[in-house]
Parts: sequence; structure tokens; C-alpha cells
Amino acid sequence: MKLGLKYLNSVACFDDILSRLFTIVAMTVVLFSISSSDSFSQDVIVYSNKEPVLARNALRTIYSMRLQTWPDGSEITVFILDPEGESHRKFCLEVLNIFPYQLKRIWDVLVFSGTGQAPVVVRTEQEMIRRVKATPGAIGYVIESEVPSDVKKISINY
Repeated sequence: MKLGLKYLNSVACFDDILSRLFTIVAMTVVLFSISSSDSFSQDVIVYSNKEPVLARNALRTIYSMRLQTWPDGSEITVFILDPEGESHRKFCLEVLNIFPYQLKRIWDVLVFSGTGQAPVVVRTEQEMIRRVKATPGAIGYVIESEVPSDVKKISINY
């Protein structure tokens, strides 16, 4: 009989610990999502004479390197930040609604099959801004608070 009571006490203790752990994890997720969504916003930037509005699907098609020309026929040059970095990960998840590893697989297939090329990787947001401003047909992304007023931002239709 003592063994049964001991077992019941350990199960109750385990349930209590599990319940508290679940509460802590849930609160952490909520707090993280609130703080990350408020403090991290990205803008897509383009060379000065390009589209003012793009649909998310069109943007995803551009970043997967399947759409290679703008409607006016000019070539699209895609710039990205470090593919292993947090800015790129958030851009993929929040703006493109795709996982970064999925984009990388698409780029790898294009490069290794010889049918396309990967986007141009830049080190910093300042370099991104400078390269997009100087490259006709370019597209890139940066954190909103660091976009100068002379850079053309585009709207994304979700």
C-alpha cells in the first residue's frame, strides 16, 4: 500500500512540475512574440524606378530566383544579408513566409544544375543600401529604422 501512495504522490508532483513548466514556456513565447514583433520591422527596397507595390507571391518568386526580369524587361539583381543571420531569417519568415533553408535549397539547385545563380550576399545594411541604390533593377531589404529617405521602399500586398 505504501508503494501505491508513493507512486500517486510522485505522479501528482510530476503533474505539478509539468503544469508550471508549460506555464513558463507559454509566457515566454507570448513575451518573445510581443517584443520581437514590436522591435523588428523590415522594408523591401528597390532601385529608384522600379515597382512601388509587389504582392508577397511576386516577392517570393523574385527571391527564389524564378522571376528574373521586371515588367519593363530589365534584369532583377537580388541582394540578401548573411543567409545565416537573424535579419535574413526574419525576412524570410515574416515577409516571404518561407523558411530560409527552403530558399537556400532552391538557390543550391539553380547553382549546381547550372540553370541560375544565387542572390548577391552583402555584409551590412549600409552596403545593401549602397548596392541597391547603385544597381539598376536591384532589390534588397533592411531594417526600417535604418532606411534613408533617398531610398525607395516598396509596399507589399499580403
